[in-house]
Amino acid sequence: MMINEFGVPANEHEMMMMKPHEKIVAESGVENNIWQTVVSVGLGLFGAHQASQADKKNAKAQNKAAERQHEYDLKAYNMKIQQLKAEHAYRIRETNFKRLNTERQASYQDAMNNRNYAHQLMIRKREQDSLDAQFKKSNELFALKTGYNERVAQKAHSDELRKLDEIHKESAFDVQEQRIKNLQQEGEIRALGQSGVSVGKSHQSNLANFGFQVAALNEGLESAGINTLSALEDIKNDKFSANLAAYAEKMADPGTLPMPIKPIETPRTVYDDPAPLMDFHFGPPPELGAMVSASAASQAAWGAAIPSIISGGLQAYNLFK
Repeated sequence: MMINEFGVPANEHEMMMMKPHEKIVAESGVENNIWQTVVSVGLGLFGAHQASQADKKNAKAQNKAAERQHEYDLKAYNMKIQQLKAEHAYRIRETNFKRLNTERQASYQDAMNNRNYAHQLMIRKREQDSLDAQFKKSNELFALKTGYNERVAQKAHSDELRKLDEIHKESAFDVQEQRIKNLQQEGEIRALGQSGVSVGKSHQSNLANFGFQVAALNEGLESAGINTLSALEDIKNDKFSANLAAYAEKMADPGTLPMPIKPIETPRTVYDDPAPLMDFHFGPPPELGAMVSASAASQAAWGAAIPSIISGGLQAYNLFK
């Protein structure tokens, strides 16, 4: 069966219109094989072209994706740098604020301590002045009391001596009075004109009475002297007792009160500033990956298709030959 140029069986009219050698070829079926080979080669070329275009398109798409990824990585890298710088600046500000707050708190504590210290100094001065004033007053009162005791003792001493002197004067008057009485009695005895033993006895009796009276007066003077000495000793004892009581009431020397402890300066907390940012904190910048060559991808598609196309062409050539 002969096949026409459209690949279908030829009719009688087409058979009559064919040239002799075309009929031979058609009848032998060689032309049919050639067209099949040509179609196969054409389809191979079209498929290779389509594959080449697809690979080239895919390569461009991969390159665009790689560029977009690189652009994103660059933005992320730059944002990461900005984030690190912002975080570093925040840490520096935070450290400065902590240092400032610590300084303010320490300064406030120092001010309160100094204020309390000044208040304690004022209280201590008041207490010291009060104690000094009390001690001065106590000394003045002690001096007044001892002075008064001295005057009282002197007055008592003078009174006792004056009493003794009065006793001596009174005794002297009494002796003088006794002498006068004795002389009067002697005169009366003589006036009586008596003589002999009775007169002698009268004189003796008068002298004895005078001696007794004088002895009694002397005894009284001695007793008065002893009493005066005892009274003077009692005055001394009373004076010593009064001075001792005044000394017991006397305030002891308060001395100097201890000074309040001066406050020490409040310690400050030491803060270390964050370390400066270095290149290694940011890391390496992103790099664009290897780009896919569109020509290479297209050539690869053609390289894969050409062997089959050549093989089909050689088969057609051998058949025609």
